[in-house]
Amino acid sequence: MNQPPTSQNHYVPIWYQKGFIVGPRTSLYFLDLDPPKTVLPDGRVIAGRAVSPRAPKSCFWSEDLYTTKFGSTLNDEVERYLFGAIDNYGASAVRAFASNDLAMIHKLFQRFFEYLDAQKLRTPKGLDWIKSKYPNLTQLGLMLEMQGLRQMHCTMWYESVREIVSAKQSDVKFIVTDHPVTVYNAACPPASLTCQYPDDPSIEFKGTQTIFVLDADHCLILSNLEYAKNPTNVDLKASRTNARYYGQSIARTDAFVRSRKLSSEEVNSINHLLKARATRYIAASEKDWLYPERLPLGTWEAIGKTLLPPSDELWHFGGEIYIGYKDGTTHYQDEFGRTSGAHNYLRKKKRAGAIGRKDPCGCGSGRKFKNCCEGVPEENRSSWDVYSIRERNLMFINAVMNILGMNTGKTWDDVRRGLSDDQVKQIHEAFESLWPKDTNIVELLPRLDERVFRTLYLGVVDPRTITVNVTSWLVYFDEIYIPNPFVNAAGIKPEFSPTHSPGQYKSQTLKNVLLLMMLEPFIDAGLIHMIPDPTDFNDDFRRAAWGMAKERTANMKVDDKDMKRFRELFKDDFNRGTRGFPAESLRSLIRRSSPELSPEQIELVITHLKEEQANDPLALLQPIEPGEDRAQLQVIKGFNLELALFLAQFTGSVVYTDETLHWQHLHAHTGAANQPKALSVWSPLVERVQAVSFTLEANPQPGFQLRMTGKLDDIRRTFRRVSNFVRANGNRSVSKKAVKDLVGEFRRAKKNIRREWQALGSPGALSARLQGYVELSIPESGFERNTVRRLLLTYGRAKHVHAMPMAMFIKVETAS
Repeated sequence: MNQPPTSQNHYVPIWYQKGFIVGPRTSLYFLDLDPPKTVLPDGRVIAGRAVSPRAPKSCFWSEDLYTTKFGSTLNDEVERYLFGAIDNYGASAVRAFASNDLAMIHKLFQRFFEYLDAQKLRTPKGLDWIKSKYPNLTQLGLMLEMQGLRQMHCTMWYESVREIVSAKQSDVKFIVTDHPVTVYNAACPPASLTCQYPDDPSIEFKGTQTIFVLDADHCLILSNLEYAKNPTNVDLKASRTNARYYGQSIARTDAFVRSRKLSSEEVNSINHLLKARATRYIAASEKDWLYPERLPLGTWEAIGKTLLPPSDELWHFGGEIYIGYKDGTTHYQDEFGRTSGAHNYLRKKKRAGAIGRKDPCGCGSGRKFKNCCEGVPEENRSSWDVYSIRERNLMFINAVMNILGMNTGKTWDDVRRGLSDDQVKQIHEAFESLWPKDTNIVELLPRLDERVFRTLYLGVVDPRTITVNVTSWLVYFDEIYIPNPFVNAAGIKPEFSPTHSPGQYKSQTLKNVLLLMMLEPFIDAGLIHMIPDPTDFNDDFRRAAWGMAKERTANMKVDDKDMKRFRELFKDDFNRGTRGFPAESLRSLIRRSSPELSPEQIELVITHLKEEQANDPLALLQPIEPGEDRAQLQVIKGFNLELALFLAQFTGSVVYTDETLHWQHLHAHTGAANQPKALSVWSPLVERVQAVSFTLEANPQPGFQLRMTGKLDDIRRTFRRVSNFVRANGNRSVSKKAVKDLVGEFRRAKKNIRREWQALGSPGALSARLQGYVELSIPESGFERNTVRRLLLTYGRAKHVHAMPMAMFIKVETAS
């Protein structure tokens, strides 16, 4: 017989509460910090009882906290199945940690931290924190996001200093609160903005410690290694080294500090912290323990001294780990979870003296300091300590030119003729060394900057199309983000790896190098940023993003117009590959396909094919034998929707695309799906932009020169203003006058575009003019997905997440 749904949801498990009962008692004293009040007819207010003895079953529960509804049907599977399983192994793990059962600790080490993370999010405070990070979450959405976030802190906890202190020699025992996983940072007192409900200091801050009372006599304190080793000379609110949510790591399960026996004053100090960070309810075995503030207390900062692990016990933690496996492979990890030494050679030298306003910015963007990071809080800057994305791209381009000999006089035809397996291998080894597996990519990404109209191209990146869909638009957009076309060998099986099987990457490498050469001036000027695949650096991130994409594309229907482009690119690659066959292989192929041709005619065909090959800059001038062992892998890079939104929301960019499928998914799989376009207040602006004909320079060289002269800055300024205005107003009501003003700006910009292009005169011999059109889409709630917001909160470590305000669909036509 089916049981009725459980409505009484305990967010602090009953078994856990029982650990705080001391002696033969069967109940706890339960304190309500905000007891219910009754207003009498005469106006007097009577407060209810603040303290009462209660059995654990009657403490720390809320009605239907985890219950979801489908129509009139209630569903309690989160309580029964998710937390049922978590509490089962959590109870065993907590008991093992408290009793120092080393065998069980080793067995349940990972399970313990999974329980701890779930406990942090399952309370009313934890759920309110999730709701504060997502707009308009339903109860079902809240439960889904809680499950998606419930292991986010585990990796950094694994790498922390773990101390278990004892209250056995104290007259006062530990209390239990309605938010048992407590976070402390001496630089963040309860009244600070950082601790404003439902927030806590971030786990990634160097000075943040996590306190979890195991039972009445034992308390676990987790401290970041840098703070534990040097508590007085560290920025308490700076991110710890290699801070990351999720990700793989290795930890010693037997490394604990257990030497401290706390005095009653020290236990009371911890209880004061627990009470200060509780939401409303506290319980203890004795009534007096509920009021730690009645005893003399030091400052908030003084609590940190009680929580600090003894310095002579830190030898358990830190150091380097080397592992050898039976198959001959190895693994290395330093004390912060980094798996390579790249942080040493990719670190910039410290700048001598203060930076001047006109000096190149320390973030490596290529802009002057006054136009970049001046006035920007340090936590909102991309890193000044390691080489930036732009700098690494330029280093890579220089390495490629050296490997191919182009810095010493070799021509492009020389490269096409002499590209070797070893050069392909060296190029990809250089790429891997600049983008190692432990790259912290979010440290290198810029944040929102209202002075820059950043865009991100959602589409195919290829040297045959890059001028039409990227470089030609840089006279209208300030910056464009595109994916780096090179694959990272670190995450590829040897048989498909460009460093282990380089021969199959020759053709693709040639195309990628040509793309680098075309984009180098734009990269150097800070106009184009080639971003490596963020999922290359975190396997959990890859699985999460791919899982989201798989679910989104389950019933995908590809637009035939998009497929036409792919078919044309594929046909071009196929023809190029065929022309590259040795002469004898071509003869055999032609005889089979056209048996009516004479030997002389076959030779003429071969000669023609070889001439076409010689005139094709993307073609190798060396024979490629047919057959599986010499097959050429063709890799076309492009962001998917999840990564595009992740990067765009993190950097404050606007996504644009020229592919119908991406445009459809932007509107079908984000908040835009619920926005009726016909009713949008932005319609006049959308119509005005759509009426503008954007002249495009398809040849990258004159296009770059045009941008560097500062021409057409009016339209870039207008795009900046529109983007900032839409982002600032979000889904608030926007006046028709404000939209009318923006429409007027675009009307004037349209005239300026025509006037400036006319002033440039007729296109020269190297110029190739096109006409582009832009369709704006501005949903009232912007473009975002809860799943992408989850990626931003975890892998992106974003403190504040904003929806992407608008998106653009571009169309390009040949100029008449």
